[in-house]
Amino acid sequence: MKKLDIDFYNSTNLKSYNLNDVMKYQLSMLDRMDVFTRRHSENVANLVCRICEYLHCNKVFTIHATICAYLHDVGKLFVPPEILNKPGRLTQEEFEIMKKHTTFGYEMCIKDLKLRPYADGALYHHEALNGVRISSRSY
Repeated sequence: MKKLDIDFYNSTNLKSYNLNDVMKYQLSMLDRMDVFTRRHSENVANLVCRICEYLHCNKVFTIHATICAYLHDVGKLFVPPEILNKPGRLTQEEFEIMKKHTTFGYEMCIKDLKLRPYADGALYHHEALNGVRISSRSY
């Protein structure tokens, strides 16, 4: 079997899949609030796209998963900037607010017909395979 040499971090492999105007607007708003999160979202989308290609997933699934990856942190639009951009460690109260970005993103996506298919990506991106939320990260 021929060994595939795949660079999962090569951003030239990412296809935007013609993100619609609503998605582009949400990502541009996120970029204005927090450049780090916008870049992170692009990196996650690139990684998801490359993994789907590596696994030979069909195009429809690859597009869906890549768009979910782009939008997974969109709920951070509703986290106060002083928490989102705080240098250093968050307090326990701030961390509790930050953890709600998954729910905020889900609720935002559910309310918009064009974003609704990607709502679960926003809601579950901090879940373990057993359904338990991963909350040990200090952001």
